[in-house]
Amino acid sequence: MKPIILEGKDEFPLHRVELFNWVISGVLTLIVALKFPFFIAKSVFVGCLVANISFLFLKKDLVDFLQGKLLLSGKVDKAKRIFYLKYYIRLTIIAVVLYVLVSRHIIHPLGLLVGLSVVVLSIGITLASVVKKFYLNTKEE
Repeated sequence: MKPIILEGKDEFPLHRVELFNWVISGVLTLIVALKFPFFIAKSVFVGCLVANISFLFLKKDLVDFLQGKLLLSGKVDKAKRIFYLKYYIRLTIIAVVLYVLVSRHIIHPLGLLVGLSVVVLSIGITLASVVKKFYLNTKEE
């Protein structure tokens, strides 16, 4: 299996998603800290942090998988199994951590959900800009 190049002209800009993740996290945490109690702001911050760290690990694993770094003696099935195993282990760890934080009232569940939505927001914003750019380029031709 030959490696897939991830820096093409028509690629989805993951670096922009990463940047938006951190910018939106900071702005959202600041806005919530100014308008709501510290407990809610802390919950939003924790949610943003968990979502961003999870996104970074998922991105690293996906890039490794797509570039063939997980291939063991050319077997794609084994590489898929390793990728999915890492994914579900990470998901389980996140679920346990979030369960403990919410069940012991360390963070507020709604603040956590707002924080966890940061990655979805940044992907949506990036996707909208890519679609807009694509639409404008095809309209000119």
